Amino acid sequence: MPELPEVETIRRHLLPIVTNRVIVDVVIRRQDIVGFPSVREFKYQIKGHRIAKIGRKGKYLLFSLTQGLLLVIHLRLSGHLRIMDNGNFLKYERLRLILDDSKAIVFVDPRALGRVYIIRDGKLPEVLAGLKGMGVEPLSYQFTADYLASLLKNRKAPIKTLLLNQRICAGVGNIYSDEALFKAHIEPTRPGGSLSRKEVARLLSAIRMVLKAGIRHLGTTMKDGRYLLPNGGIGGYQDRLMVFNREGMPCLVCGTEIRRIKIGNRSSYYCPRCQK
Repeated sequence: MPELPEVETIRRHLLPIVTNRVIVDVVIRRQDIVGFPSVREFKYQIKGHRIAKIGRKGKYLLFSLTQGLLLVIHLRLSGHLRIMDNGNFLKYERLRLILDDSKAIVFVDPRALGRVYIIRDGKLPEVLAGLKGMGVEPLSYQFTADYLASLLKNRKAPIKTLLLNQRICAGVGNIYSDEALFKAHIEPTRPGGSLSRKEVARLLSAIRMVLKAGIRHLGTTMKDGRYLLPNGGIGGYQDRLMVFNREGMPCLVCGTEIRRIKIGNRSSYYCPRCQK
């Protein structure tokens, strides 16, 4: 968390509010949130620049600023952005970008794992190797069944692990991989290379389906409230989850008890009957 649908929801909500606004000041409450350059340089470089547009690549938010600057925000496990009137301090606030209309973009992150970066002219530092090496997004036209099949070919790793690999499936994380595998009727421990061409096509369709639904319902907000919309509201996809975080509960399709297993130190939820 947050994954592609949550990051895209944040982007869409911020876009009409902060586009063409100027960043007049920055308050850094936890210095290790700045991944590049130094904290001093970050503060110096970002002030006075206008936000031209907001893009997204995988789980990264990309704020295009004037004079060739790019503000990259990686929310990591528990981060989210709030838009609010400047002045009110929030719990777990790590960084605040103060805008010229007296509003602020506030980076809230309970686990303090998120990072922000300033780069110039598209030159990615080594600390952003994950962004540079990111694969194709499942919602793009380039992400075809042939493309996915070529990346899974001869792979012995569990399909769940491969879906979490951002070089293969950019933007997909624990929640939406579990939901996609359920809809595709594929057991998460299956070796990626064992999937037939028909199963790959079915999985691709399922991935797109759950990601689009996640965006449509404004993302997934679990009980811990780690993901919120920029206005402080909650997403709605948590009410539509079929397997994720439903250990011990009956499958909504067949009634079989949902199981939770560990795959690569990550919890995976599945139905042992629907996903044989």
